[in-house]
Amino acid sequence: MITNILKLFLATTSIGMFFYSGSVFGFSVGHLFLLVLAMLIVLSIFYIPLTILVTNLCKVVGVLSVLAFVLLMLAGTIGGSFNLSSSNQVIAALLGGMSLFGLTAFFWLDKPNVSK
Repeated sequence: MITNILKLFLATTSIGMFFYSGSVFGFSVGHLFLLVLAMLIVLSIFYIPLTILVTNLCKVVGVLSVLAFVLLMLAGTIGGSFNLSSSNQVIAALLGGMSLFGLTAFFWLDKPNVSK
């Protein structure tokens, strides 16, 4: 139950990142990964065989989001003092959410209960 709620939070954050970063940087093929990821996450709630694939994808997204967040914070220190524009602050918040909810995938159950 809690795993499904965390999956929905990650899917919502991914969709938010898709639309916001697309409006700031422009939409590209790479942005579609976020939308496909969100759709796969929601599908894995209802279609159990996708659970292992989605769990591993969410782990990768969590780690990559942490790395992107750290790099964004490092870029904010360029020039001698810390400064992020308002658009980068929103992206930092979305990256923080994606890393938080993505890293919870390390604690999800790897083997779903599939009864035939």
